[in-house]
Amino acid sequence: MHPMIQAEFMRGNDVVPTVLRLCFWLAISLWSTSVAEAADYPAFEPVKALFAAMSEKDGKAMQDTSTEDFQLLEHGEEWSMQKLVAVVQANGKPHQRKNFFKQIRTRQTGDMAWVSYWNKAEIQRATELKILVWLESAVMVKVDGKWKIQMLHSTRVEPDRQPKDIEWDPLEETH
Repeated sequence: MHPMIQAEFMRGNDVVPTVLRLCFWLAISLWSTSVAEAADYPAFEPVKALFAAMSEKDGKAMQDTSTEDFQLLEHGEEWSMQKLVAVVQANGKPHQRKNFFKQIRTRQTGDMAWVSYWNKAEIQRATELKILVWLESAVMVKVDGKWKIQMLHSTRVEPDRQPKDIEWDPLEETH
């Protein structure tokens, strides 16, 4: 044994227990963080429900998807759920909106999860079809055993910068 290691061992500074403790904590942290990529991941459900409610202009259903301290970071602005509901309901022009998503990544630790995803809306008004795309992330927390959106971050993506290779998952009605 090398004299330096032998001296540390004699002082009680055993490397093996330290390495074992490190491995133990690493295993615990990996076990407690789950990774999911499926589009139907339970923590993503309130996001899908929010956009379904937005399509229906249903303010109550929109509010039911979020925590009381919900925060939306919308293309450089900070919005509350009340502001989001007001904006959605103020847009009185008749239209049909179809929502599509493609999850990028989902992570969960205990009662908190986050997801990053692409969001696309096809908005049909009379004779005009408008396609909008956003890159978004959301933080969900469990409230009374049910996932709720606490924070949503949304960045509009200009048409010339929208990804062309995404296979979009259409939103199936959640209500």
